[in-house]
Amino acid sequence: MLTYYRKQMIKSGIIITFIIAFALISTYHIYHQFKDTRNQTNNSKSLEVTFHEKAKDKVFLSKAVAVSDSVGLSSRAYTFTIRNRLNIPVSYTIKIVKDDTMILDDDCLERQIPLTFIKGAIHREYSENKMFMLTDLKDNRIESRKLKGGSSVTYTVRFWTTNHTLPLDSDMHFHGKILVLENGVDIATAIS
Repeated sequence: MLTYYRKQMIKSGIIITFIIAFALISTYHIYHQFKDTRNQTNNSKSLEVTFHEKAKDKVFLSKAVAVSDSVGLSSRAYTFTIRNRLNIPVSYTIKIVKDDTMILDDDCLERQIPLTFIKGAIHREYSENKMFMLTDLKDNRIESRKLKGGSSVTYTVRFWTTNHTLPLDSDMHFHGKILVLENGVDIATAIS
């Protein structure tokens, strides 16, 4: 009788081990599948830019609802990391531009929120938020910096609409794109 219980315990232990192993392997594959679909990496010869959001480098404001800066600073975040692949400093520029392709695909040129009503903020790790109005940017440039060799920096960018006179039921929205440029060339279109 003792042998019967021992056999049952061993059998149960083996079954439980297989169930746990199956659960761990499944969780690992699911996690990496979602991680791989979220992160989009663009490379140039010296910089690697990884967009961490599902929207990748696309910016979309769906409603023209005016909010305060404190609410805007907690709005949808667009996060990306820039990594210098060289051992020497590299200069880069971050820009926000209208996504003309998406505007044409959506056929919404006349329903775009005017840039005078769109405000944004960029946050670099270990620094404070830098707020801006889209119309105040020179050449759509949000930030230009130099990155030390072998280092990386993570940015979070947010956009929202400020006080305006647009009707509340307006279907106006904004399609934009975040560009990271090295020497004036968009890294997403640069040849590695």
